[in-house]
Amino acid sequence: MAEITAWKRQTGEVRPWFARQAIRHNAALTQAWLTPLGKPVLILSDYQEAQDIFLRRGKEFHRGPRNCDAFHGSIPEHHIAMMSSDPRFKRNKELVRDLMTPGFLHEVSAPGIYAKSLILVELWALKSQLAQGKPFNALADIFNAATDMINAAAFAFGSDMSAIKAQLDHIRSCSSPETIQASSFPVDASGAVQFPTVPELPDISACRDVAEHVGVLFNALMPRLEDRWKMLTNRRLKKSVKRKDEMIRREIEKSLARMESGDGAMLSAVDHLLQREKAAATKADRNPDFHSRKIYDELLGYIVAGHETSATALAWTIKLIASHQHVQERLRMALRTAYASAAAEERVPMVSEITTASAPYLDAVIEESLRYAPPIPLLIRSAKVDTTLLGHHVPMGTTVFMPAVGPSYTAPAVPVRECDRSESSRTKGWGGRWDEEDMHLFQPDRWLKVDENGKERFHSQAGPMITFGLGLRSCFGKRLAYLEVRIMLALLVWNFRFKEIEGRLASNEANEAITTSPKFCYVALETLC
Repeated sequence: MAEITAWKRQTGEVRPWFARQAIRHNAALTQAWLTPLGKPVLILSDYQEAQDIFLRRGKEFHRGPRNCDAFHGSIPEHHIAMMSSDPRFKRNKELVRDLMTPGFLHEVSAPGIYAKSLILVELWALKSQLAQGKPFNALADIFNAATDMINAAAFAFGSDMSAIKAQLDHIRSCSSPETIQASSFPVDASGAVQFPTVPELPDISACRDVAEHVGVLFNALMPRLEDRWKMLTNRRLKKSVKRKDEMIRREIEKSLARMESGDGAMLSAVDHLLQREKAAATKADRNPDFHSRKIYDELLGYIVAGHETSATALAWTIKLIASHQHVQERLRMALRTAYASAAAEERVPMVSEITTASAPYLDAVIEESLRYAPPIPLLIRSAKVDTTLLGHHVPMGTTVFMPAVGPSYTAPAVPVRECDRSESSRTKGWGGRWDEEDMHLFQPDRWLKVDENGKERFHSQAGPMITFGLGLRSCFGKRLAYLEVRIMLALLVWNFRFKEIEGRLASNEANEAITTSPKFCYVALETLC
C-alpha cells in the first residue's frame, strides 16, 4: 500500500503502477496488498489468460464487488452496479437492451451526435481563425461536445441545452471584425490562446458533478465509505444529485406527454425506456412505474458512461494523429475516398454516409488509439469460488486486476509455461500476438488486411486488446462510444488539419477518473473547408 501511495504522489496516477508490476517482477501474475489488513489482490498481465477469464471462466470469475461498489452510491439501480447473479441485472439489461442495436444507434442516436459534432466544427473554425495558428486547449470542448451528444441521445435536447452552442455564441459575442483579424485573446506562457468560457448550464453542471463523484469512487480504495463521507460533507454534491433527479423527472414527463398525445416517434433513450416499461407492465398485468429508481439510474449511467469514454477516446486520438502526421494525412485521404460524393460536391459527409460507408482506415485509427491509449486501462474481476490461475491457488473473493496496457498489449508478453494455463486457455484461446518489434508504436495498419479480392479490410481481431472487456460483462456502451468517435473524428479530420504540438502541451500525462484522460489536449488547426 505504501508503494502505490508513493507512486501516486510522484506521478499523479495509479493505474500505470499495475501494468508496471509484470515488467518489474518478470511475471505475468503478481500479488499486492492495497489496503491495511485487507486481502492480497492479483495482477494478471497476460492476454490469453485474461481472455479466458472474460469469455470462458464465468463460473469461476465475475465482475466482483469492487466494481459494483464504485457505482453503488450514485446509481445503485443501474445494471453496472449489480452482480451478474443479481435477479435485477437481467431485468435491467432487458430494459435497455435495444439502446445499443444498430437500428437504434443509426436511426435515433446518430442524427443528434452528428448535429452536435457540426457545432463543434463551427466552434473550432472560429477559434482557429481567432488563434491565427496558435494552439488552444481542446479538452473542455471535446468533453462538452460529448456531453451534448449523449444528452441529445438520452433526452433529445436541442441547442438551448447545448454547452458547445453556448460557448460558440459567447465567443462570437466577444469577437468584433477587428478581433478576427488580430486576436486580442490572451496567450499564456506556453504560447496557447486562452479563450473565455461560459458558465455551465445548471442541469448539465449537476450531471457533471455526479459524474466526477463517480470518478472519485472509481479510484477510491474503499468506494462505499468514500461515497457516504462525500454525501455527508459535500453540500454541492447533494444539491447536484437532487437537481439531476429533477431534470430526469422533467424529461420523463415530456416523453410521457408525447406518448399520451399519440406521437409514437422514438426520439431518445428516455422514449425507448418508457415504452419498454409500458410493454413490460402490460405483460405482467401491473401499472407501469415510469419514475422508478431503475429508470432514473439507467438514464444517468447512460449519460455518465456515454460521454466520458467517447470524449477520452477522441482526446487521445486527436493527440495521436497530431503527433503522427502521416497517419492523419492517410486518414484524410481515406475519408475522401470513402465519402467520394461528399468530396466531389465539396461538402461535409452526411450522417448516413459516415455511419454506413465502409472506411477501413478510419476504423483502424480508432481501434489503434483504443489499444495504444485505452480510456480505461485496468479491468477487474473477482474469484467466485476457489480456483487456480497460471498454476497458483486463488481463494474465493480474490480480486484480479487486468491491465489493458503493458505486456501482451503494448509491450512483449511475459513468458508463461503452457502447462500452467487453464485447459480452456490452452485449447480455445484466440487472437494471436502483436509483432514485438513495433507493438509499442502507434500504427493503425496493424488492424488492416487484404482480402482475396485485393481489397483492404478492417480486421477487428487482429491481435490482443481488452479495452472494453470481453464477453457477457464487456462495456455495455461500446457501440455508442465507437459511433460517437467515428462521427466526430471523421468530421474533424475532414474540416481541419491538426498541426503537431510541441513541448509541455504535447505531454502524455494523464488524469484519472472513471477514465484515464489526457491532462493536455491542445490543438493548432488549419481550416480546410
